[in-house]
Amino acid sequence: MTLGTPPVVVLSTADFDSAVWTNKQHLAVGLARHADVTYVESFGLRAPTVSGADLRRVARRAAGRRGGGQRTAPSRPDRLRVVSPRVVPFHGAAAARRLNAQLVRRLDLPGLDEGVLWTFSPMTYGLEHRARHVVYHSVDLLHTQPRVPAAALLDAERHLLRVADRVVASSTGVAAHLRAQGRDDVLLWENVADVELFAGAAVPRRPRAVFAGNLTPTKVDVGLLLDVVDRGLELVLAGPHEIDGAGRDGRVGVLLSHPRVTTVGNLPPDRLAEVVAGCTVGLVPYALNDYTAGVFPLKVYEYLAAGLAVVSTPLASLRETTAPGLSLVEASRFGAAAVAASGVPDPVVLADRRAAAASHSWTARVADAVALVDGFGA
Repeated sequence: MTLGTPPVVVLSTADFDSAVWTNKQHLAVGLARHADVTYVESFGLRAPTVSGADLRRVARRAAGRRGGGQRTAPSRPDRLRVVSPRVVPFHGAAAARRLNAQLVRRLDLPGLDEGVLWTFSPMTYGLEHRARHVVYHSVDLLHTQPRVPAAALLDAERHLLRVADRVVASSTGVAAHLRAQGRDDVLLWENVADVELFAGAAVPRRPRAVFAGNLTPTKVDVGLLLDVVDRGLELVLAGPHEIDGAGRDGRVGVLLSHPRVTTVGNLPPDRLAEVVAGCTVGLVPYALNDYTAGVFPLKVYEYLAAGLAVVSTPLASLRETTAPGLSLVEASRFGAAAVAASGVPDPVVLADRRAAAASHSWTARVADAVALVDGFGA
């Protein structure tokens, strides 16, 4: 019998040292303060290209090496262990899936037989059968991404929905998709942020915009950012711009060379919080497409916690979100709305925005996750 919080194996769709952390790493680190956690890095569900980044990643995995990200993160909890699985990254082929099932079966995952598989990936290669309990945590509409085996992912997801003890969705769009697949008891856990860190950054601010994140072509409409700077507003870009195929969008080069754009690259979390707090408006310039229909950007609460106004395209996941300073605008009005929202806020406005973000913290979300895992033993 397991005493306390049982062991958790987090099956991620991102490597632990990814340049930009998302909910997978944050949740794993939070759980590891309460339980033994094994973080299984991405199976590489998108077929690799001949790009340098993809080839380097495949070579690292083949050699059994980790790394490749440039994330400067807080120290890893003692109870967190990271595993880099070796699999064939062509999951659409039946032969590759059969081989991968054998490779995954050999992974050393201590405690899984008495613990919880918390999977962000719909494709698990049988790990769900090794776990005592299964949580499927879907954070995006992965099957709509380019270069993924959509049919195989959807088949795997339908199976997972039949066997999972709990199903979690990070946005209303993802929840609707999972319910359409026949699962009615979906928990809606919208993405949260390290709001304490961003609220605590105290630096002088001046009217300027910031975009924090990847310039991912499947999500970001670079034209909207160009509209902002062409209207005279300074823009800070915080994050990588040479991963996820961003370099294939010629407008990225135009944006990076614009005289009103400052690029700071990928930053440690405390430094990112300071950069964001020095601005007045945070941008979510996402394209509206099948993929972003399931995206809830955690940067919304980072921006609000830092006291910024937020200007976003009208993402489905944000249409029912009410917060002071959050504006959803069509693409044709995006640049003008960013300029209009860029004034330096007074202390009352700052306090209202921070209060709206305060309850959307990783502290609260990890407590939810620990309670869910502990509930399996109740």
